[in-house]
Amino acid sequence: MHVLFLSVGSVRRRAVVEESRQVIADGGAATVVVDKMGPWSRETFATGVRVIDLAALQRRLPADRVEQAALYKAPRKLLRTIGRGPLRKVSKRAERAYQRRLADPAHRAFVRMRGDQRDRLLARACARPTVDVLVVTDPVAMPYAVRLLERRRGHASPRVCFSYDYSGVATDGQNRPDPDSAQGDNP
Repeated sequence: MHVLFLSVGSVRRRAVVEESRQVIADGGAATVVVDKMGPWSRETFATGVRVIDLAALQRRLPADRVEQAALYKAPRKLLRTIGRGPLRKVSKRAERAYQRRLADPAHRAFVRMRGDQRDRLLARACARPTVDVLVVTDPVAMPYAVRLLERRRGHASPRVCFSYDYSGVATDGQNRPDPDSAQGDNP
C-alpha cells in the first residue's frame, strides 16, 4: 500500500511526520510532497519515507534555470563586483531596486506565460508506484490533489482523506490517542 501525503502548505508538519511513520510501521510506503524544505528542516522522517520538494524539482527545469541566471544571478554578481568598497551602499540599493522594479515583474510575467509547472512535476513524481491513499493535509494542497486526480483518468482513484487515521486502512493503534468529537471519533 502506498500513501501519498500532500503537505504543500506545511501546516500540519508534526502530524504528517507521525502519520508517515505509522504508514511505514504498518508495512506500507509513504511519500510526502512539500512545497519547500525550509519549514521542514527540524522534522525527522522515519527511514523509508520519500520526501519530494516541489521547489527543488521546479528549479531543475531548464527554463527556470535560464530565467534565474539571466534575471537574478548575473545582475546580482555584476552589481556586487562593482559595488565593493565605497560604492557598497549604492550597489545594494541598486540591487534591491533592480529586483523590485525589473526582475520580480519579469519573473511573474514569465510564470504567467508558461503556466504553473508544479502540477505536471507532481504528477510525474507520483506516477510510480500507484497511490492507494491520498492524504490532503492542508487547504493549500487541495487544488493540487484535485488536479492530480484529474490527471489519473482511466486509473483507479485512490482513497482521499484529511488524515491517515481516517483512511480506513490505518491499524487500530491510531495516532490520535484521545477521541475528538469534531472529527467524528466516538467519545
